[in-house]
Amino acid sequence: MRLNTYGIIRGSDGEWLGGFSKYIGIGSAYLAELWGVLEGLMYARRLQFRFIQLHVDSLVVVEAITSHRHGSWRGGR
Repeated sequence: MRLNTYGIIRGSDGEWLGGFSKYIGIGSAYLAELWGVLEGLMYARRLQFRFIQLHVDSLVVVEAITSHRHGSWRGGR
């Protein structure tokens, strides 16, 4: 499946501050979500934000980035 990922950066009062999109190529939805997290964090860093809230709509991705276990980029545990 050919994938793109995208995201937006909003201020604390909800105003739109920027957005991004990235063509990933062939992969899974899980991989697209991981790329979205990475791209979003890098974008927030380029904007020099020091405190952020990250919203991700995939429980598997949330578990992968918050657990201390070593998983797979394919979504395996």
